[in-house]
Amino acid sequence: MKIIGIIPARMESSRLPGKPLINIGNKSMIRRVYESAIKANQINELYVATPNKEIFDHVNEFGKVIMTSENPLNGTERVYEAYQKLNKEYDYIINIQGDEPFVKKEQIEDIISICKPPNEICTLIKKEKYSDLIERESIMKVVKNNSDEAMYFSRSLIPFQKKKTDYNKHICIYAYTPIALKKIISLKPSKLELSESLEQLRWLENGYTVKLNTTKFNSFSIDTKEDLIFAEEFINKNNLK
Repeated sequence: MKIIGIIPARMESSRLPGKPLINIGNKSMIRRVYESAIKANQINELYVATPNKEIFDHVNEFGKVIMTSENPLNGTERVYEAYQKLNKEYDYIINIQGDEPFVKKEQIEDIISICKPPNEICTLIKKEKYSDLIERESIMKVVKNNSDEAMYFSRSLIPFQKKKTDYNKHICIYAYTPIALKKIISLKPSKLELSESLEQLRWLENGYTVKLNTTKFNSFSIDTKEDLIFAEEFINKNNLK
């Protein structure tokens, strides 16, 4: 089985402009993502996909990168455009978030473990005990069925529990077959997607199955200056280079 990893990255972030090139410790955010992801077993190739020359030139110093247009409206579309431009055939495409500098190779390996027919779209969850953190709108929650398929994604705390105990936190790594990826980027935005601002709901509303695997490993995205401070503290606390 052939698998390609693609990391979408762009400079135009509303809350933290230029964040892929911001240093966390002694390395840029995008470099940290790339160097973690490249360690994953079974990934045959790894590319950063970007519309920005600054990111292209930076990544070209240490890894593989492909220039995309400004047309994609989100990371999923950018991943597909990059895949088309590469003009190579793969069984699965892994979409690795460019703003999660502490993504672990084990998370990527966890999603690759479910990259097999009939699964066309895959992602990860992590079981979390209730805390104030899990209540945050920035953390997506998932409910699943007995076949480990997503029933719903939400920014709200789901499912409702009188005694709040365990929840499924969404880990934002995705895998798609090329055919499935081509189909889902052609879908129009759905009511639930627009309500929650979650692209995954567009897929569910249109009848697609999202297969889930549970990982033991956590990660977090960098969206604000406060997140950057937390990331620096995380590096110092864990003695990361």
